[in-house]
Amino acid sequence: MKPLTPEIEYCRATVRVWERLRILYNAILLLPGVALIWRTLHLQKPTGRGSYPLGEPLELIATALAFGLGANICYCLGPYVEFVMTALGLPLSGERTRYFVFGLGVLLSISMIGLSWLYVEYYFVTPLVPSTGP
Repeated sequence: MKPLTPEIEYCRATVRVWERLRILYNAILLLPGVALIWRTLHLQKPTGRGSYPLGEPLELIATALAFGLGANICYCLGPYVEFVMTALGLPLSGERTRYFVFGLGVLLSISMIGLSWLYVEYYFVTPLVPSTGP
């Protein structure tokens, strides 16, 4: 086997750390994601024809799984950003960059869940607010 260069060793070590962080990332997103699904299912009541206003329960769970898959695909940008910032010689160390980018990704993902939660709450509260129109 050909000996590995320091660059390849650095890349392997970086990817290993990012893959360990993926477990933390998914754990952080799991609780609000499950809470959002539960809240949506709790608020929904079948309409007159037996259909649900925001989709069938299995459809909502499939959408949540698709969101999780998309979030994990976007997570793959983390190591790439760290590699690029290191290659450009920016004055941040790899570790500082890593946790900064990780934090931004978690914030973005939590924000998407929060916006979805606001939409669900708005959808079910709006019919309860009386209109003041003519």
